[in-house]
Amino acid sequence: MDTDSLTDQYSIIVWLAAILVGLLTIPVGLLVPAYFYIKADRGEGREQSALEVWTVILVGIFGIAAVELGGRKGAKILWGIIVALFVLSILGGVALFAFL
Repeated sequence: MDTDSLTDQYSIIVWLAAILVGLLTIPVGLLVPAYFYIKADRGEGREQSALEVWTVILVGIFGIAAVELGGRKGAKILWGIIVALFVLSILGGVALFAFL
């Protein structure tokens, strides 16, 4: 049953999260709901995995770039970079306080 609505390709939770991110990070954050709208309008939303969708929502413009350039693999690489930076920042903070 295809009604060609925006929620046929993305769930309401995805749309609400995208709009929330867009409003909280105006003006650049508005690219997130716009990205999903364009993908849904073209009918390409069904091809995306949950990892790709949530990468775009949580990482914003960098997530859009990673997903468009590398798809699921690009999303995994981006999350690997994010985790590595997080771990390095924690280790750097621990090292800083250890030497004080």
